Amino acid sequence: MEAQKRKKTSAKKNGRKAVRHTRKKQGDIIFALDIGTRTVVGILAQKLENGYKILDMETAVHEKRSMTDGQIEDIEAVAQVIKSVKAALEKRSNIKLSKVCIAAAGRALKTMRNKAVCDVSAIRSISAEDLKNAELDAVRETEEKFSEGQERAAFYCVGHSVIGLDLDGYKVQKPEGHRGEKLETEIIACFLPAYVVESLCAAVDIAGLEVSGLTLEPIAAMNIVVPQELRLINIALCDIGAGTSDVAASRDGSVVAYGMATIAGDEVTEELMKKLLVDFNTAEKIKTSEEAEVTYTDILLMEHTITAEKVAELLRPCTENLAETICKEILAANGEAPQVVFLVGGGSKLSGLPALVAKGLGMDETRVIMGRKELMRGITAPARINIGTEHATPLGIAITASEGVKYDFTTITLNGRKVRTLDTNRLTVFELTGLAGIKPEKLMGRSGKTLSFTINGERTILRGTPMTPTEITVNGKPASLNSSVRKGDDVSIIFAQDGEDAVAYLSDYIELDAMYAVAVDFCGEEKIAGRCVLVNGMPVVEDIEIENNSVITTIDITTFGALCEAMEILPEYVLLNGAEADPTKRLRSGDEISTKDRPKPAPSAVPVISEAEEIYIIFNGEPAKFPIIDNTREPIFLDLLAAFSENPTELLAHATTTTINGRVARLGETVHDGDEIIIE
Repeated sequence: MEAQKRKKTSAKKNGRKAVRHTRKKQGDIIFALDIGTRTVVGILAQKLENGYKILDMETAVHEKRSMTDGQIEDIEAVAQVIKSVKAALEKRSNIKLSKVCIAAAGRALKTMRNKAVCDVSAIRSISAEDLKNAELDAVRETEEKFSEGQERAAFYCVGHSVIGLDLDGYKVQKPEGHRGEKLETEIIACFLPAYVVESLCAAVDIAGLEVSGLTLEPIAAMNIVVPQELRLINIALCDIGAGTSDVAASRDGSVVAYGMATIAGDEVTEELMKKLLVDFNTAEKIKTSEEAEVTYTDILLMEHTITAEKVAELLRPCTENLAETICKEILAANGEAPQVVFLVGGGSKLSGLPALVAKGLGMDETRVIMGRKELMRGITAPARINIGTEHATPLGIAITASEGVKYDFTTITLNGRKVRTLDTNRLTVFELTGLAGIKPEKLMGRSGKTLSFTINGERTILRGTPMTPTEITVNGKPASLNSSVRKGDDVSIIFAQDGEDAVAYLSDYIELDAMYAVAVDFCGEEKIAGRCVLVNGMPVVEDIEIENNSVITTIDITTFGALCEAMEILPEYVLLNGAEADPTKRLRSGDEISTKDRPKPAPSAVPVISEAEEIYIIFNGEPAKFPIIDNTREPIFLDLLAAFSENPTELLAHATTTTINGRVARLGETVHDGDEIIIE
């Protein structure tokens, strides 16, 4: 408050009123930014009838290395440089800048060629607007195809070129005014990872600007140096910046290929750092100096003077490496040596670079030239603005923003977060979620899992709860995944909630309070007894959560007699801990149950059944000899039936008891010496 009072008092003392300056609106003034690895260049331009007029230009150097290979590392630092460029241009032009067009680059550039067919049968005659819509449809279809092949990272389409147009199977240069059935548009589209584009847009946002258009750096440079009328010629353009060397190639009237290499001007500067023992900024000044001699101080605080010839000599190996990289990228994009090569960008000023590129491509040196102001056609500028080869990209960005189909990265708010998307006027909520990196399963949800288990042979199935569907609103109104969204929309999504899985515990079905388990030895085998629950064969006496497909069995075997009954043996045929026991005797852990040893009957007391080899058994309480019919194997219960009856089947049919040593006999069970067998 005191400061405001002093300001008003001072104005009154000087006999004048305080005046507040109001800047003009941006209007149709084009504001282009080339956000490069070493510098940020801002240009104000105006479209004229026959070209473009450059109104102003401002260049600012990054104070630190906040970008690498054309990609932003420190968003805040880059934003501050953009702010300084914006402020300088606003002050000189008295214009409030609000919208800006930019270009992207980066080491992860990918391209895709694609053809898209548009039905034009209902159109009386094809208009320029129809062609633009068909072109955008081709871009959209290419985006979708490209996205299908990307498993993880999201990519943005940052530029494209129309390679050719076919109307009903015939190539046409200008379909406007024609009629037909099908219009086929072939394009080549360029893609960069979403984080590369997002970082650029984030820096612009922080600087208080809105991205009104975005393109790819080599597309921008191509538009200023190789306009449409020259693209019948096979021309390769290489924009050599600080972080990347960007390549584009034209032939047959179209730009047909793009490429990008990460060897550029910074590698040259770093070579000088090593050889002259200087920091990066000093090396950059030495490299870019146009003087015959440069005086510098190295990191040892020693002063030196070096000639331009010596600098070129020191940089010769690095320049050769850069030339080799450029040649490889041109050949990869173009397939062969082109007719002409244009080198633009600050890196193109390296001494001897055009000649080295010509040699690497096997071309005449006169066909490889460095870009200059005269090659940037249709551009006029005041004498105070010095336009050089390093300005090809920012000038190209300005032109690209006002001509042809441009990329308007529309901002839509999704759950409070800004999402940028290519505006084709047909974006759905579902497509928006894909651009925001939201996985489809978050939108769909699932019902809770079913739980199935068996208790004492009875199957039980419990269903999980149903899922809660996704709730969507666009600008506060209910919407669906298929609803359209447009620039400035506020989308809110409450994601689907999975249903709860079915859950059950033993205590839900079994009274567990009195449960206990004991382990006993039954004729050499461990058996579980007591009052307990077996879950998948393992005893459980405490409450647990039931797992899917569990088999649950309850056991109530607390006494010696109950165990014998469960094992189908009479108590009198076995011993408990070596002695005969009362069937009501309570079992304890460690108890041993064993069979009684029965003495063999005296030979004189055993009736002879046959003269064959035999064993001694107790049959229905009486000692007997059992003849062994087949000496090659042990006798079985079926053999015994055959020995004592002419009709074993009838014997079994009428028998109520068939046991061996107190247990139910099986037909294939082996009969041993001394076994007690009952068939009644």
